[in-house]
Amino acid sequence: MDKIITSNDLVYLFRIFLAICAGAVIGYEREHRYKVAGLRTHILISLASALMMIISKYAFFDVLNIAGYSGLGLDVSRVAAGIIAGMGIFSGGIVFIGKRGNVSGLTTAAGIWAMIGIGMVIGAGMYAVGIGSVIFVELVQLILHRDLAIYKHEVVASITVKLPDADSSYDSFANKMSDYGTKLYSMRWEKNSEGTFTLRCDAVFNRKYNRGEVLKILSKIDGVTGFELQ
Repeated sequence: MDKIITSNDLVYLFRIFLAICAGAVIGYEREHRYKVAGLRTHILISLASALMMIISKYAFFDVLNIAGYSGLGLDVSRVAAGIIAGMGIFSGGIVFIGKRGNVSGLTTAAGIWAMIGIGMVIGAGMYAVGIGSVIFVELVQLILHRDLAIYKHEVVASITVKLPDADSSYDSFANKMSDYGTKLYSMRWEKNSEGTFTLRCDAVFNRKYNRGEVLKILSKIDGVTGFELQ
């Protein structure tokens, strides 16, 4: 009678456990930033990828033994290719396009792709590559997420402005925004029933201003009735 648990099974279980740990490390950082894919999602993705990779590499050797054909072989990459195709659809579903055309979820989707790859290499037994990749992903997420001196994010705001007229009022608003090194894009005009105008636009602020400073700037500008920081 065959053993229920063999030494190889223990190795496979260790790989799955290591994949869970890798998913937990990256998932914790994502959940800490309130992203749509958090701790449990990354753990399950990493676990599933490692499991499928183990199946791809080792699960069909008994078929070869039963068949008894010396020239019979297996394409172990087919399951791995299926993982990439299937999870690509999953990652694509995380990307959202808002009403204003703003795209969100790209970094989370890319992180899931990386998590799939990490789970696969751990499942394949490439421990050093898997652990090293976890470290690299965390460095990218933690370091580049902050406003560094050499890499600062521009703050983009979607602004709604009510203007008494379409000429002088707009010039005054545009001049105030240019004082802060702001560029205006995607301007949309609406004429109101009382003769005033509503301007909706996207404003890109100079890199030297952080989100808190941008909030204070917009709060002080006359005519701004609402804004949303991206």
